[in-house]
Amino acid sequence: RNFCEVMRSLGYHRLISMENFRGPNFELVADILDWLLHRFEPNCSIPDDISTENHRVQFIKAVCEKVVLRTGTKLNARKLYGADGYAVKEMLKLA
Repeated sequence: RNFCEVMRSLGYHRLISMENFRGPNFELVADILDWLLHRFEPNCSIPDDISTENHRVQFIKAVCEKVVLRTGTKLNARKLYGADGYAVKEMLKLA
């Protein structure tokens, strides 16, 4: 719930409910990570294709690398890839 409130206050363009994360929802996690990363670094380039497992892994790796370089915050890539409630805890570190 705290994550939903934080994202709303930051101006995220979509309404988020914790129900979205009861099961894996990689598309939403990827959209949120992309949005958060562009808030830190507007000119960053990360792969947008998440259609296959390999592309998803590359996307998560790229996001984690950019976050560590930019903020020094380490994110757990496995939890982010799970795209569930544990991913929300990781994304809360960025928000």
